[in-house]
Amino acid sequence: MSVWNKLFTAVRGGVNEAAEGVADTQALRILDQEIRDAETALRRARSDLAGIMASNKSLSRRVEEARAKEQKDTESARAAMAAGREDLARGLAQRIATTRTEVQRDEAELERLSTRQQQMIKAVQDTEQRIQQMRREVENVKANESLLKAQSAIATSQSGINSKLGNAMDSLERIRRRQEETQGRLEAGEELAALESGNDLDRQLLAAGIGGQSTSADDVLAQIMGTSRPSALPGPAATPSIERPKEG
Repeated sequence: MSVWNKLFTAVRGGVNEAAEGVADTQALRILDQEIRDAETALRRARSDLAGIMASNKSLSRRVEEARAKEQKDTESARAAMAAGREDLARGLAQRIATTRTEVQRDEAELERLSTRQQQMIKAVQDTEQRIQQMRREVENVKANESLLKAQSAIATSQSGINSKLGNAMDSLERIRRRQEETQGRLEAGEELAALESGNDLDRQLLAAGIGGQSTSADDVLAQIMGTSRPSALPGPAATPSIERPKEG
């Protein structure tokens, strides 16, 4: 194969792929148009069927009228023969023969049209069923297409949400660490300030239960009764009294 043939084949393949891609993207629109075309053909078929059915009814009425006429002419011919009017009876016989020929022709046409009518009825019914089935399939395809688009959008959105949530969690963790560091600095600053002012020693004494004014119920009750609880700090030791001997 020459180079030009290869290039031509490659270009033709590219055109076919592009055409198939367009057909795939427009598949639902093409299906809808094909259904509309089928429905248009179905309406024409129904119109033709209605014409055939009308012709059949007209032929049926004409055959019935011809048979009734034949029956009437037959009775009249018998009456003419009974009355000795063979000429009238012969004329009626001729008309009966013509009527029978017309009836035979009409019956043959009626049989042909009846067969055609049954064929068209079946064709119309089959076409209606195929169109309904195609419509159901198109609706299913449309529903699946919408579902796939929704799932794809959800998947894309979920991926973006997960990425955003990950970034948000990282930011939240950084904020939490910064707050903890800030709180630690504040507490350290307060401790340094307490050491510089001497308040830290008072705080430690109070924590040890030394000094300060107690507000417990026992202390208040002791104050009311005029007694006092021993101080937490030991006072100077009392000097024991020496009892002198009694003089005799």
